[in-house]
Amino acid sequence: MRGAGVLMAMLGLMAMAAGAEPRTAYAQQPNDEAQAEYLLALRYKQAGRNAEALEHARAAVRLRPDHAAAHFTIGSLERMAGNFEAALTAFQRVVELEPNSNRGYAMTGAVLARMNRCADAITPLRRATELDHSDVPSWANLGSCLNRAHQADAAMAAYRQGLQHNPGNTDLLNNFAVTLRNAGRLDEAVQMLESALQREPDQPELNLNIGTMYRRQNRWAEAAAAFERGLRGAPTNHGAMFDLAYCYEQLGRDQDAIQMYHRYITALGGRDPDGVARAQERLIALEEP
Repeated sequence: MRGAGVLMAMLGLMAMAAGAEPRTAYAQQPNDEAQAEYLLALRYKQAGRNAEALEHARAAVRLRPDHAAAHFTIGSLERMAGNFEAALTAFQRVVELEPNSNRGYAMTGAVLARMNRCADAITPLRRATELDHSDVPSWANLGSCLNRAHQADAAMAAYRQGLQHNPGNTDLLNNFAVTLRNAGRLDEAVQMLESALQREPDQPELNLNIGTMYRRQNRWAEAAAAFERGLRGAPTNHGAMFDLAYCYEQLGRDQDAIQMYHRYITALGGRDPDGVARAQERLIALEEP
């Protein structure tokens, strides 16, 4: 009977693809209501109707509490809505139902990391990478959490593992380079980002990160060029505006520095009084006769 119910659900999907409303398409589903509700949830989610998707995913787990895929869908929808506690509960239930599957551990760790509970995230993220060695997002999250836990060597090992599977992953490269920098290995960090920028010369985060590193090395012209490229892709990055203005100062480009400090103050809009005060101090120094 369950097979008949699933068949009806699939016929419902076909009807929806032809333009029928989701609920109408699934009007006749007596044999596997939980699966039908789950498939409705997927369809609503695909259509961007997340509130309705969540309603049907919850109905599926009420009808069948061990429906791991429905719990996973609930977790995904709650995470998208910023309801991290609810998302965590759903993903932890997936782990209970699928102890040998990567996805529950990966998302449990990702949500814990998002909640700044990195110490708790490390164990599920390790398990996720054990179950799927090619899970690059979990390697990235694991490295970030280990770095926050002041385990720099373990963090770099995680980033290396992720880069084996996706050598051009920007998040991994940026995080790896920042970890190297924080460990006092600035030259290695710069080399890593320079190599990445050969592949993606206009990638904003790569440029902004290498700009801060060039600045530490007093390489003002290179830092300024990097901040300029970064701001083209991330024009509201306040810190980069201030850093670029300071680089202009060091290069003797006073008018460019003045314009950038003013841009920085305007962009802040009064939200950071200390930042505004710092910029105003620099403007006074630059504008003095």
